[in-house]
Amino acid sequence: MSCKFNGKISAEFTPPKTWELEKSLSFTVQGHGITNEDLELLKEVGANVAMSGRITCKKGMITDLASVPRVVWNVIAPWDVARAAVIHDHLYAVLRKYYNSDGCDKAKWVRARALSDKIFLLGMHAAEPGVAPFKIYSAYWSVRAFGRWPASANHD
Repeated sequence: MSCKFNGKISAEFTPPKTWELEKSLSFTVQGHGITNEDLELLKEVGANVAMSGRITCKKGMITDLASVPRVVWNVIAPWDVARAAVIHDHLYAVLRKYYNSDGCDKAKWVRARALSDKIFLLGMHAAEPGVAPFKIYSAYWSVRAFGRWPASANHD
């Protein structure tokens, strides 16, 4: 089974450092250990996901593409992993909202965060043109190590 994006990113730059999607961007997750139970969990925390495995970021979504420090851009630039990062941004946005809600189940949040990071990894593997494995795993392990804070911060 394979994972795939519905197309390229179409977005407008909104200074100082964000982009607004001009059309929806979807990523379909098929196989790779993603179960119906996983998809239900993502729906429960608020993700825009269909039971077919299609995760959709709607037109108008604001993203920073990839939160890569400028000093690291020579190694891994935001556009290397941009589509996967947009999907990941959507998942982390709903994780933040869920974490800061009255009904948050912390164990579900932890599982949904790990699943969101796995989907980021799958998205980077599905990138066209391909992304070098050292970039993929550097980005993945960075979000595993440091993503807890952006996935739980209250931005309201």
